[in-house]
Amino acid sequence: MRGRGTIVVVRLVEARYENGVLLPVDRLGLRPGESVNLIVVRRPVDGRWDLPKLAKAGSAEDLALAEQGLAEWASALETMERS
Repeated sequence: MRGRGTIVVVRLVEARYENGVLLPVDRLGLRPGESVNLIVVRRPVDGRWDLPKLAKAGSAEDLALAEQGLAEWASALETMERS
């Protein structure tokens, strides 16, 4: 539980993962040694999802829901990047 007067700032930060380290694309404006919390969301990559294989493992309804969810997620990420 946070104390009174605490301000929590949430910011979408694009980063690349290289050699075991997340590298932000833009400067973060943090003090040295400052701690942060992260939520890592992988961007959808066509080659990562084998939709035909998923279709064999589940029902047609499952596949349709998966495709719809990936498309909506990709669209939401693109919208956030533009703003």
